[in-house]
Amino acid sequence: MLKLKTYQISIPMCEVVEKRKYPRVEKPIIIRFRIMPQKGQKKPFSDWDMVGVNDLSAGGLFFNSSYNIGIGTVMDLKIGFSTSNAPVKCMGIVTRVKKHPRTSIFGIAIAFMELEEYEKEMISRFVKTVLNSNFAAT
Repeated sequence: MLKLKTYQISIPMCEVVEKRKYPRVEKPIIIRFRIMPQKGQKKPFSDWDMVGVNDLSAGGLFFNSSYNIGIGTVMDLKIGFSTSNAPVKCMGIVTRVKKHPRTSIFGIAIAFMELEEYEKEMISRFVKTVLNSNFAAT
């Protein structure tokens, strides 16, 4: 009988591969949003509302809301990073809605539409700054 030696290979259990196109940051930011008019309407569906964003990237954002906003809804957004800079103004489309169990709160994922290059750069710079400051703090 032939005896074979076995060798153990140590492989990390949790190597997560990031699938997102843009890095994101989980830092509370206040934004303003309003639902844009549906086909045939002339004025926006809603007035401006303020909400805290859970996470942000150059590709979109995620926030919690008491509104059940439907997938495919187009929104007008104003993202303010500081009082010294003008907010980034852009459009977004709802790509995912998740109702939180036993609450009346909905998680809303928005993908940016037609974001100008300088606006994308402002968001990317903000995300990078926050990520670098978080990394330096650890």
